[in-house]
Amino acid sequence: MYVGLFAFAALFYAAAEYEHMTGWKWALASFALTLTVERMFALSFILVLPAQFCLFGVLAWANIQNKKKREVERTARAEEDRRIRQDRATRAREEAEQKHAQPDPARDAREAKEAEETRLRQERVRRVREAREQAERAEREKREQGQ
Repeated sequence: MYVGLFAFAALFYAAAEYEHMTGWKWALASFALTLTVERMFALSFILVLPAQFCLFGVLAWANIQNKKKREVERTARAEEDRRIRQDRATRAREEAEQKHAQPDPARDAREAKEAEETRLRQERVRRVREAREQAERAEREKREQGQ
């Protein structure tokens, strides 16, 4: 009698824990169901099996409902996270636009300095190239005169 009582309770505990539900509640329900059926109908182990099967059906139904609820919550969280990320990106974009829209003398001076350095570098490269081309022309003219 008690072996079946604890066996069903252990079975429901394991099944509920496997499905991420509270196992002790289902074990307690199985325990209570077995005791109730055995007290109501003497020597009726055969009635305990259908009662446990019905309880297992209730467990499966509760698990399905729990999964649906978690999926709805997960979808809502994902939508909320997406909305938050979108708001952050919009805010960052607006801040960047405001930052570039406001006059910044230090930034303007830095950009002007960089532009001047770039112009000087390009001028140096142009002079070196012209000098090299002139040297090559002079070398060619020397060779042509030497022939």
